[in-house]
Amino acid sequence: MPVLKFPEGRLESLTGLSRRELEDVLFRLKCEVDYLDDGYVEVEVNPDRPDMYVGEGIARAVGGLLGRRRGWSLPRIVDSGLVLYNEGPPTRPYIAAAVVYNVNVTEDYIEELVQFQEKLHDTIGRRRRKAAIGLHDLSKLPSGKLYYKLASYEDEMIPLGHPGERTPLKRALEETSQGRKYGSLSATDNGHPALYSGSDIIAIPPVINSEITRVEPGTRDLFIDVTGTDKATVEKVLDIITTTLAEREGAYLGKVKVIRESVEEATPKLSAKTVFLGKDEPSRILGLPLDSFTISDGLSRMLHNVDVSAGGFRVEAPPFRVDILSSIDLVEDIAIAIGYESIGENKPVVDRQGRLQALTLLARKVRDLAIGLGYTETMQLTLTSPRLLDLTGFTSRVEVENPVQQEYSVLRPSLIPSLLSTLSRNLHARKPVKVFEVGNVVVPGTPPPDEVRLGLAIMDEEVGYEDIQASVYSILRLLNVEFSVEPYKHKVFVEGRAARIISRGTLLGVMGEVNPEVLLALGIDYPVAAAELNLEVIAEWRSKTESP
Repeated sequence: MPVLKFPEGRLESLTGLSRRELEDVLFRLKCEVDYLDDGYVEVEVNPDRPDMYVGEGIARAVGGLLGRRRGWSLPRIVDSGLVLYNEGPPTRPYIAAAVVYNVNVTEDYIEELVQFQEKLHDTIGRRRRKAAIGLHDLSKLPSGKLYYKLASYEDEMIPLGHPGERTPLKRALEETSQGRKYGSLSATDNGHPALYSGSDIIAIPPVINSEITRVEPGTRDLFIDVTGTDKATVEKVLDIITTTLAEREGAYLGKVKVIRESVEEATPKLSAKTVFLGKDEPSRILGLPLDSFTISDGLSRMLHNVDVSAGGFRVEAPPFRVDILSSIDLVEDIAIAIGYESIGENKPVVDRQGRLQALTLLARKVRDLAIGLGYTETMQLTLTSPRLLDLTGFTSRVEVENPVQQEYSVLRPSLIPSLLSTLSRNLHARKPVKVFEVGNVVVPGTPPPDEVRLGLAIMDEEVGYEDIQASVYSILRLLNVEFSVEPYKHKVFVEGRAARIISRGTLLGVMGEVNPEVLLALGIDYPVAAAELNLEVIAEWRSKTESP
């Protein structure tokens, strides 16, 4: 949960509420307030409300909930005259920009502004990977023509906090604290994305700005850039910042012309989202008889624009409410507006009890049967080693795109390799070693389905096909499963000493003697027999044959 810190009295001044009143209203908005001993107050804001990560955003939400303002409207917007040419650096191709006039930055407000920026970075910006924000003093821009492109590592800039030091980008990325922390996010072999004003680099997103456009006490107007890997996120982050800073007294916005491959756009977009809410939907979900006026009033106090029709409500969510995804989010806003305490308590009409699924009951029964036959249960990860699968002949598998370590980079398609791995670590155990596992495997497909299976394995001085067959036949007959067998060929088994198990035309499982070459590759110097049964097939078969 994002925790914001404000000087004591800042929020009371913005909202006109006493400390106690402010705590109550913010609690209704899913925030918690803690007054510290150092003269500051901490506000824990729900992460789905990035528009409340700064004092003006909190004051706006509070004012709406109290009915001091209703709905939303666009702030005053002018043409800034700035033109930004985007050459689309490959690692971070999207940029949007805007100007906020009359922000009037004070010494106290700088801290709050940076806090707003960093909370957006950490949440919706995914720690600057998806979106990053640059704040600049508009009056210090060297030129009204801006260029966003891939810069050479030899190009120079003056990193923020290092006045007068023209530094090659490579050094700025390696030697500054921000460079060491974020320098790898967008770097390429040939260079790094950079934002130029005229011929001067004013930022290397998402790492660090230039000292040239430093924001400091006395800065009146802000030029804001947002860069990222997702166009919609970049534009939404800019919408949040600009509409929220426009809440400052006398502030208004300036649009920036962004040109990419001859396509012109003006940002910020300030686009609203329209959601239709059914007439009876709030009443049905909240369990309250709500009339159209109550619903419309609640939505407007949550700063939505509402049009009422016979079929329901056409709701226009403001650009800064990125948490509104569907009608259920509007119902939550109605609940907040009327107060959760107004909903009361209702006992469910039907008292239903849960029960175990048929597959779970079957898995429990199979465990009991295997233990009764003298097997010891093992439990292993679904993730396994590609080398283990290669050695055992299971070439078809689902690979993990970004594995933590190579030993666990694929999802096992069978339990047999896992059981053989267990036996390889128990060569000195008293013979026979009989192990089983009831677990999940993942079969290649689109999407790859997972299945619950039973795996059995026996290791002894002498063991053969008949030994594992006896265990499999015992389990299937005790489960009243009709089946037949036919020859089966696979690298993991000895040819001519393995079988497929069929039930009503469906593959139920396999069993056989493990190939000595496989055993030798795994370091096992005892014969092994193994089997695997698909419990999902058995559960489906039993559901069709057993009476309720």
